[in-house]
Amino acid sequence: MADELADVLVYAVYLAQSLDLNMEDVILAKLKKNEAKYPIEKAFGKKDKYTDL
Repeated sequence: MADELADVLVYAVYLAQSLDLNMEDVILAKLKKNEAKYPIEKAFGKKDKYTDL
């Protein structure tokens, strides 16, 4: 499983480089979107879709 994860990460890094994207910026932006979509006080411990929270 670790090898498969490494493959995915390598390809993601290559893709980000070819698109001239900063991985840290991309990840932080996505975490911010998720934080707005899934507020901890509503989503913690649940698997519901954000529209059902």
